[in-house]
Amino acid sequence: MAISAFRCKIVLIFLFITYGLIRTGMAQQPTPLKLQTDKLLYADSVYQEAIVERDSLKLAEAYYLYGKTYNAAGEYLMSQQWFLHALAILEPRGDSYALSRIYSVLSYLQENYQETLHYAFLSLAVSRRIKSDKALMRAYLNLAHIYQTDWSKKGQHVYGFMSSNVYRMDWSKAGKKTDLPKPQADSALHYIKKVYALSYKLNDRIAMVESNIHLGRFLWNIQQNPRAIDYLKKGLAIATADQEERLQIRLMLYIASIHIGLRQPAQAAHLLRNAQQLLDRSDINDYFINAQFESAYTAYYSLTGDWKRAFEHGQKLHTMEINNYIADHDGAVTRLSMEYKSEQKEAKLRAQKKELELRSETLRAQQRLTWAMSALSGITVAMAIVFFRLYRKNRRISERNVELVKEQNHRVKNNLQVISSLLNLQFNQLTDENARRMVEESQMRVQAMAILHQRLYTGGQLAVLDTAEFIIELVEEVLRAYGYSAVHPIYDLEPLELSADEALPLGLIINELTTNACKYAFADHPYPAFSISSRRKGNKFLLSVTDNGPGLPSHLMQDGSSNQRLTFGMRLIQMEVQQLQGTCEFESKGGTHFSMEFKI
Repeated sequence: MAISAFRCKIVLIFLFITYGLIRTGMAQQPTPLKLQTDKLLYADSVYQEAIVERDSLKLAEAYYLYGKTYNAAGEYLMSQQWFLHALAILEPRGDSYALSRIYSVLSYLQENYQETLHYAFLSLAVSRRIKSDKALMRAYLNLAHIYQTDWSKKGQHVYGFMSSNVYRMDWSKAGKKTDLPKPQADSALHYIKKVYALSYKLNDRIAMVESNIHLGRFLWNIQQNPRAIDYLKKGLAIATADQEERLQIRLMLYIASIHIGLRQPAQAAHLLRNAQQLLDRSDINDYFINAQFESAYTAYYSLTGDWKRAFEHGQKLHTMEINNYIADHDGAVTRLSMEYKSEQKEAKLRAQKKELELRSETLRAQQRLTWAMSALSGITVAMAIVFFRLYRKNRRISERNVELVKEQNHRVKNNLQVISSLLNLQFNQLTDENARRMVEESQMRVQAMAILHQRLYTGGQLAVLDTAEFIIELVEEVLRAYGYSAVHPIYDLEPLELSADEALPLGLIINELTTNACKYAFADHPYPAFSISSRRKGNKFLLSVTDNGPGLPSHLMQDGSSNQRLTFGMRLIQMEVQQLQGTCEFESKGGTHFSMEFKI
């Protein structure tokens, strides 16, 4: 009884407001709610991108954003016009999430029950076909709104895109009440529970907040169940944690309205104050939130007996309604729908006519194409046979060339082995130590060339070889020949491939440096050490060889030393460096350090 008496007071306030407006001739027209500039600019940017890129899907998205922006400002006719433009692009392209979304928002904007239900089920069908849980949530929520609405009351319907029952209007329209259904609570609750379950399944926090709002609002609006506050507070906790100011304000106002209905003004005042402070701090400019504030203030001041303030807020609310809803709203929306359907039919007729014109041309083109393809196929087969035979011939030639090159490398290696054997025989017959040493060094140089050709012969590639493996084998062979197998050189070799023309001079240089280390650096050193590194820097090959011997003699380190003062090994190193068109340098600090670089 107390709640009924409270509602009677609200009705009286609205009667006073209406009377006051009639008396004043509605002299004071409220300023329309302004469009949100940032959202409008964003829609403009998407539109410009769509035009530049000629992207029809992006153009449809721009139209959707325009419609959403105008809807938030309460300009529903303009909003629906933009949504219908987006629909005209999306429908011919088939099922998609964007198409399901457009059907859903158009359903919210209809006042005719059949049209509303038609768009809602179109949205549901598309959502099921594309198997999108997010789209299904939107479609289920839409149906829940429809089944909560009392259509038997003239024109009573929920307006606004995803307004979540923020605000109800009662528009007088022609039609019999018996032709329209009353709220179907069981169906509404069925779809709300589906939305609630999907939001938690997807862990979509915004959707979780919305589903708690819908369930809480249903329990209060339909069943007058105070448990609605529990769901709304649950949603408020999530929105607060995520700093979703718009949702926080809405939830505070919903909970405040329930406390007002339960005649608990203290709790309602606290929530209204917090919501107002949050709104003042934010840049939110939304028609439905503003209308919800005015409605809540009107109810609150009526409950507390402050009739003057209740009247003021009720008047603001009523003038907002008059400004944003014009008398021919339903007729204009219906007219837009008819225009869209007419455009659809005309476009279909034009497409059919164009198809008939193109069909005959297509048949002729197909005949010409068939003849051309037949001729081209014959030419292709003939060319394929020719190329296959050429391929087989070239392959046989290539295989033969590979065998010839391998045979050549093998013969060179054998010849070098013969030369090495001859030098070995001569070494055994000589008695002079200097002569024996010179023959032995020549034998090592021949052995270096033999190792190179051995790797070229056995390697997978014919004219290049891996320098790292080549250098290691060459150094180990020299150390073994001089009896220094116990010395373990330090290698820092980057895997690089060189041609045979580059590898041979490099091998001779390393052979000479390793030989000199064995002869002069290791002989009188208790802990002989030898290191060699190679790497690539840009288009240059860098080589560095170091030992810990006594270093080079002073006369060899002096600038301008003539070739007559250099040993044969040093002259050979200089010659090989020049052949590579490189530069080299010796340093004698705590041992001998040789560095060289040349282009590769």
